[in-house]
Amino acid sequence: MAALPGLTALVALLFTWMSVDQVRTELRIAEQGQITNRFNAAIQNLGSQSIDVRLGGIYALQRIMRDSARDQPAIVSVLSAYVRQNAPIPAKGFDKINENDLFWGRARARSDIQAVLTVLSDRSPEQDGGVSPDMSNSELRKAVLSGPFRRAILTDADLRGAHLFGDLRNADLSKANLNGAGLDKANLTRAWFQDTSLQRAVLWGAKLTGATFTGADLREAQVSEGSPATDLSRAKFFDADLRNAVLDGANLVDAIFIKTDLGRADLTGANLRGARLSAADKRLEVELGSVLESNAHASLREANLTKADLTDADLRGVDLRGADLSGADLRGAKLGGAKLAGATTTGVRGLPRSLRSQTQS
Repeated sequence: MAALPGLTALVALLFTWMSVDQVRTELRIAEQGQITNRFNAAIQNLGSQSIDVRLGGIYALQRIMRDSARDQPAIVSVLSAYVRQNAPIPAKGFDKINENDLFWGRARARSDIQAVLTVLSDRSPEQDGGVSPDMSNSELRKAVLSGPFRRAILTDADLRGAHLFGDLRNADLSKANLNGAGLDKANLTRAWFQDTSLQRAVLWGAKLTGATFTGADLREAQVSEGSPATDLSRAKFFDADLRNAVLDGANLVDAIFIKTDLGRADLTGANLRGARLSAADKRLEVELGSVLESNAHASLREANLTKADLTDADLRGVDLRGADLSGADLRGAKLGGAKLAGATTTGVRGLPRSLRSQTQS
């Protein structure tokens, strides 16, 4: 009898806990039901003919993404699909445009497409659940991608004049058109640029460590200029075109240049220590995944290599005719078979006497 009050209190406490737990469960169910209703309403708004209603749907999905982390992967997929479906590349390929309009503000990204990119830029990528933003085959001219787009799929996208300055590590930009685009200070570590056009693109201060440029077109690209230097250490250039590109002061330590044209490129003060530009190194076939022809060396014809650091670089068979090597450091470089006719070598260090006779000074 003495224990009955305590037992009664325990039963009452257990009943209260069960009641509270039941209330919590019902609240979670109600909350999920509300989120589901909000999600369905936002999806319906995305199909509206009114741009204002569509924008409302896009920002409604942003609010849901903030309120419910579990729904973020689905929302990333939905918004990516919205871009692909509403801004597709024409069947005939990239539109012919006056690219001067990209630089003088006479062209801009569609407001709803930019809104999607802004929403995706503002998300927390750790809640993506393995889903990657996929804007492949999309028209994104003059768009701004400022946030986390790691592993983003931007293959075949039209990014002419776009500005990509966020986290794009491991992004796939194969066959994209980035002519005149700004990638300055972007993190593009291990990004993939296969058959990508980057003519006149600006990459000042970008981080491109380990990036792959197979068949890429970087003619007249502003790759590096001033400080901080663009980081292209361990980058791979295979069958790429860098004629007249500006790589002033770029970090190209251990970079690979095979079957790549660097004619008239500006490599003033560039760091090319340990860079490999010769197909004579057959180990490169494994790294590049391709059988190399014996003459698939890089060309540095008429390139400006003033004060460049080429220590321990592999330059066997490389075309350096007419190049300016004034003040360059060639100590430890492999130069067997290098073509140096007409090269300027004033103040160069490490050039064997046997090769000086080929040069003009």
